Amino acid sequence: MEFVANRKILLEHLKSMAKVVPKASMRPELSGFLIEANEDDGYLYLTATNMEASIQRKLKPEVETGGCFVMNARLLTDILAALGGDEVRFQELKPGQVEIRSGRCTYTMPVLDGENYPRPEMPFPDCTYKIRGLKSLYAATAATVASGDVTEILKGIHIDIAENGVRAVSCSGTCAAIATVPMQTGGKLSFTLPKANLSYLAAAVANDDELEIGKCGAYIVVMKEGMMFSSRYLAQEYVNVDALLDSVKPAYTAKTEYEEFKTEVTDICDIAAMGKEKSYVKMEFTEHAIKMSTENDVGSSAVTAPCVRIEGGEHTFYYPANQLKDIFKALDGTMVIQLDKRGYLLAFTRTNKYMITPMTDLAVRRQAEKLKEIKAKGKKPEKAAAKKKAA
Repeated sequence: MEFVANRKILLEHLKSMAKVVPKASMRPELSGFLIEANEDDGYLYLTATNMEASIQRKLKPEVETGGCFVMNARLLTDILAALGGDEVRFQELKPGQVEIRSGRCTYTMPVLDGENYPRPEMPFPDCTYKIRGLKSLYAATAATVASGDVTEILKGIHIDIAENGVRAVSCSGTCAAIATVPMQTGGKLSFTLPKANLSYLAAAVANDDELEIGKCGAYIVVMKEGMMFSSRYLAQEYVNVDALLDSVKPAYTAKTEYEEFKTEVTDICDIAAMGKEKSYVKMEFTEHAIKMSTENDVGSSAVTAPCVRIEGGEHTFYYPANQLKDIFKALDGTMVIQLDKRGYLLAFTRTNKYMITPMTDLAVRRQAEKLKEIKAKGKKPEKAAAKKKAA
């Protein structure tokens, strides 16, 4: 086997596929990329799979003789990144040994037999729909996916394709997200992918890529020029997040410019994260501002974000700092904030909507008691710089 390819393009393709390769596997072939040079059609096929999700890409090199091999994924990407030159030549010296040459550098590397690579399921769906923006949908909903000992369906992101748009939905039980991209798709399709599998796909595409997507048996298949991705989907019915968000009956509504609000949320959450214990952020919703403060074994801080109250009275609730930061970092533009009497907080823009539930009174009291114990032992927390801004 022998071929010559553009080094940078080959490296970009392999890096976009690297997340699919399992970090550890009983089968050594699965820790690598399958590289196939087809002498008949002149294409180089690159494959990675973990047997639940798979991705295949192709490019047009100069194929002199066909063949296939498997090489450790990290090792191959590291070599291509270290090499100089615009083109890289692969040549099989003997079974199990390949020479990689570019510029003035030559590597002679051991490889595995490509015939032993477990071929992934890459079915072709009968019907597909065209979508864009999948990468941004993943980014907007990834933070509110559940983890740990919960039902598998909550560890996924649900995708709804309608004729006039695509949306992604996620829910951990204590927070939820809905992100939407308006577009004409030509049909309807719904499915839930494990968060990890959708992250593999998001890493392999650009946000403005036009993708063709469809179902085939137990698989979701996504295609674009030179790429094919397949993943098993979760068969259970996803939770009704719309009903959950609709249950919020606003007792307070305000509007704010997100860029101003984002800075304050990030600062206060970063200080909250400095403590040994997971901390909270106290939020006071007033007529002209949302005041945020936190206190832990490191210190304390308070900030004020301006807002315009539309309706409702003043309220105070406590929220987990990490969830608060994850949700607000995904928003931009003009943002509306709504709050009900239970402390359920909604934040939404024209296309995205998020919900977070407050900490219980018991959890807040326990945090306060731990802080008192630290102070009682004679540890004086260093005060973080307090930030005060006019409402």
